[in-house]
Amino acid sequence: MDAELSRIFGYTNKFYLERLGLIIIFSVPFIISSLLLALVAAPTYNAIGGAFLRTGSIPELSLIDILFTAFAYILSVFIVADTIVNVNIIVRAKRTLTSIRHEVITALSKYATRIFYIYTMMLLLLFISQLLLYEHPLQPIIYPIIGLALSFLLFYVAPAVVIDNSDTPTAIRRSAAAALRNPSMVILWTLIGLLSLSVVHTISIMILPGLFGTYLTLLVNSLFVLPYLIILQTQMYMEKYPLAR
Repeated sequence: MDAELSRIFGYTNKFYLERLGLIIIFSVPFIISSLLLALVAAPTYNAIGGAFLRTGSIPELSLIDILFTAFAYILSVFIVADTIVNVNIIVRAKRTLTSIRHEVITALSKYATRIFYIYTMMLLLLFISQLLLYEHPLQPIIYPIIGLALSFLLFYVAPAVVIDNSDTPTAIRRSAAAALRNPSMVILWTLIGLLSLSVVHTISIMILPGLFGTYLTLLVNSLFVLPYLIILQTQMYMEKYPLAR
């Protein structure tokens, strides 16, 4: 296990530092995605640099507000899906010696839409769960369990789509199988992600208190932290291939 982790982090750190400039360029859409939700007139809030929806405020919205919010979320999810695909393509291009430019051109219709469908289904399931459990006494317990279960089973869908060229159902099956085969990797990734995002948020609000600190958190997370986590996730997934070791 120690040798496996050492290999994974070795690949991740080396690749991240070697391709940092390209990774930053491809990660700029993460900022646009978050700003879409932050600027739209919707019951969203920022936490550790992410935007989240307040379900309890939905009844106060007009039909126009709901439509604009839905459009912003759909567009934001698609941008996120495409950005995750592009970062994964950089990893795959390194391993397969293919042209990044050619891969990115075909990725939008080939990979991003598949990941977009999966992420949208996940968000809809979470949203429906929130509505069904609204004001239920066990909502604080049941909803997090549902969210954790979906996040765990769909953890590897992006690399499953891009690395293995899986269709939507196959990507879900491969993601669930990989997560269940080695759950410690998913837990480790989650802990690293929470720690990294929390540290960035704490330092940002110390440097720039208030709203400016929030946007500094968004900037650093989008350009540096999230791309690293995506690369780490992909390297974890690729450990199932003997030739990738």
